[in-house]
This record gives sequence, structure tokens and C-alpha cells, in this order.
Amino acid sequence: MMTTLDTRTLMASGRMFLPTETDPAVLLWQQTEGEVQPLELLKVFRVLPEKRVVALARWQGKLVLAKLFFARMRWQQHLQREIDGVEAIAAARIATPAVLASGVSVDGGTGILLLHYVQDSETVGRRWERAAVVEREHLLRKVVMLIAECHGRGLLQKDLHLDNFLLQEGLLQGGLLQDDTLFLLDAAAVSVHTGAPDGVDSVRSLQNLALLFAQFPVHNDTQVPALYELYRSLRPQMEFSSDPCMFSALLQQNRLARLRVLLDKLYRETSAHICEQRRDRFVVYRRTLQSAQLREFLDGPDAFIARGRLLKNGHTSTVALVQIDGRDYVLKRYNIKNFWHGLRRAVLPSRAGVSWRNAHILEMLGVATPQPLLMMERRIGPLCREAYFLSEFVTGEDVLRYLAKEPINSAAWERVLAQFSQLFQVMCDYHVVHGDMKATNFISTAEALIVLDLDAMRKVPDKERFKNAFGKDLQRFIANWQDKPECAARVLALVEQTDNHLKGTSCL
Repeated sequence: MMTTLDTRTLMASGRMFLPTETDPAVLLWQQTEGEVQPLELLKVFRVLPEKRVVALARWQGKLVLAKLFFARMRWQQHLQREIDGVEAIAAARIATPAVLASGVSVDGGTGILLLHYVQDSETVGRRWERAAVVEREHLLRKVVMLIAECHGRGLLQKDLHLDNFLLQEGLLQGGLLQDDTLFLLDAAAVSVHTGAPDGVDSVRSLQNLALLFAQFPVHNDTQVPALYELYRSLRPQMEFSSDPCMFSALLQQNRLARLRVLLDKLYRETSAHICEQRRDRFVVYRRTLQSAQLREFLDGPDAFIARGRLLKNGHTSTVALVQIDGRDYVLKRYNIKNFWHGLRRAVLPSRAGVSWRNAHILEMLGVATPQPLLMMERRIGPLCREAYFLSEFVTGEDVLRYLAKEPINSAAWERVLAQFSQLFQVMCDYHVVHGDMKATNFISTAEALIVLDLDAMRKVPDKERFKNAFGKDLQRFIANWQDKPECAARVLALVEQTDNHLKGTSCL
């Protein structure tokens, strides 16, 4: 049985709107002065609650991509902006899904745009997730080439990320395999700059290119100089600086701006997170965690600690290995020691909230840390009491124990020192202070150095204050091996290299 939709239903459904091919939803609509016709919605790709739905649909017996706009008082503007964007991209001879039809729902509250559905395709973002290193380099080159083509023809995609590029596998035509086709998506975010003969000006172009690279972890920045040179070679008529440090500084600015946007979203409802606020608690958690047992956990986290495996039982915090839906997680409860401690903590940001924020900062910068899954604060009105931070469980020995078993000139020492060198460079470039550089707060694996215990971590924007605070981090790091002179000498050499980077002897 099909579900019949109208604007009120779309507004009320939020992220719970989940039609399927076996249980589609039908929206009645009409083109300008046309007959009323059905649109079957089969699968939702994206939902912006109370604003927009993007879905796979069936219209006149064929599959189409349907965009439904239903923001009150603004849906007409959003629909027209999308149509104008598609027309601008097509006029610039850039591949994008073509408009098939547009119109309005019979209740007059939802604008409908039907686009060509590109078969055998996926976004570059999805392909990227499973691609090997060589293919990732190839994908990035293709995206940079398309961006250069767009800029040269006066188009600027202001919401640059890999999911706004659609890759269609090469098709067999006339016995020959054609090249893959890359489509530009999200036409509403495209602006047109056709006043200059060479397309988008150099300032906007480089800002836009830096915006793309800012989506990636810091360790990907090693590829940026070659990709920047590729972009410059594709627009030889423009006078772009050949200094890679100039573009690296621009990339860093864009990454910091993106970080500010990310932090603004961390404590509210998003496509990734569920947020619940009540008089007695505030909680944010990943949607993928949602289940009946999670509801049980939210109502009584201490019971999960009691039946879990205790890892630490301190005055200020309790750490336990707990199970939710058969999976192991690490739960850290930040305790209230006494009345005066509770009074002071009541008006400060909770340490769980700080850990939640810092874990996401590290994730965005590409620094390994246990995945943050949930933060919860017990509250009395606006005042905070105990707080909880749930993260994935990561196995492995801490660095102090691991290196204690390894010879000083072993491959293990070389790997760990190289990992810390990369970490310190990120910390310097983005002014991150850990606050507790005990070697027991780090786990080294063949894949990554995993950073733990984030409740003392902070960003220090002021350069001089950062140098002082980071200097204390480095001194605490050296102190891990103060009773082993040979080990301390190797660590000290690493710290001296970091000091040189901090003084500005290299660019990003």
C-alpha cells in the first residue's frame, strides 16, 4: 500500500521519511497549467528537515532524481535557484543531471524538480571511502581538473566537497569503452562570474580550491603542492603564485573556518547526530547508535558501569568497558567529588562536552582518536552535574609500555617517533595543546598514533600563549623517559625538530 504525501506530511516527517521501492510514497503534483500526476518516491538520499528532500523517484514509468522544496515562504526561491544553477552549468558545457520537469504539489506548498537519474554512478565521496591510495590520487586529479574547467568558464561551486561530484563508470559505446564522466552536483550552490574573459578571478579561484582541500585530513596535504601545480597548468592565462607556502597558508585558513562551522554544529541536531535536551539531562549522540538498549543506557548509565569492566576508579573520573547492543565501548564518567567541586563544575563546560568537542577536532584534522559516540550531562535546570563520554573501544598497548620492550634503535622506535613528529606538526600548525602528554595517553599501531584523554586539550589562538603551553606539553613528553637517558636523548632530538617547525622554518 502506497503512502500519500502532502506538504504537511513532509514537514512533520523530518528525518523519519523513509520510503522504499516496496513501500513507496506518492506525491500528487502538476507542471505549469498541466494535469495532476503522481510522483512515486522510492528511496531518500538526503533530508534537510522542514526544507528539502532529495530522493530516487519514478515518474511516467522511468527513474528520476526528485528534489522536493517545502521551506515555508521560501520554497519558490529555492526551486528557482536550483533551476537557474542547472541552466548555468549546462550553458558552460559542464556535465550535470539535466532538468526533466518542474512544478508544484497539488496543495501548493512543495516545489518539485525532476532531474535525469544517472545510472551506474556514485558520488566521488562514496568511491573515496573504499578506494586505494592510487585511485584516490586519480579521483582528486579528476576533481581538480573539473574545478579548473568550471573556474575557466565562470562557474564557482561554493559548497565544494566530494559528494557534490558524481562519477559515472565508462560506458561501452560502439564497441569502445568511454572515459568515466564526472558530473557537477548541487546547482543551487553555483554562482556565475562571466564578467572577465578568463573566468573566475584568481582570488576567488584559489579560495575555492583551498576549500576543497580543507575537507581532507592534514596528512593529505602532502598531495596538495602537485595538485596545485596541476590546477595552475590548466589555467595558464592566470597569474597564480608559484609559492606552495602561499597556497598552504590559504588552505590552513579554510580548514580553520571549516573547523569553526563543525564546532558550531556539535551540540545540536544534525544529519549525523541526535540531540535531546530535558530539564534533567542534555545528550548528543551519533544516529548510528540509536536502539532500544541505548534508550536504557540513557536512563541509567551507572548501571552499565556497574556490570561492565572497571578500567579506572578515581575521584574525578570513572572509566569502564561497557556493552551496548553486544558491542564494547569505553564510558568515562566525570564525577563530582564534593559540594564545592560540584558548585564550581556546575557553571563550567562539562569535561564530557570538552572531550566530545576535542575528539571531533582531532577527527577533522585527521589525528587518530577513539571515535566519539555520545556525550551526556546530568543537569538540574541549567546547572551541570555528572557527565558521561562514550567512545569506541581501541585495543593496544600504550606507548610507554610498548617502547619499554623495544630496543632503542628498533623499527618500533623509528615508527613511533615519526608518528609523534607528524602529530606535533599538526599541533603546531593548528595551535592544539594536549594538556597531559603522558605516554600512557597514546597508543601506537602500524596504522596510526591514537590520542587518548582529551578533557584537558584546547586550542590556543594566540601565538605566544600557544608556544608557552605547547612547550609545557613537550617538557611533559620528555619527562616520560627522564630515568632512561638513552631514550630521553632520542625524544629530545624529536622535540628540537618540533621547536624548529614552531619557529616557522617550514610551511604547511
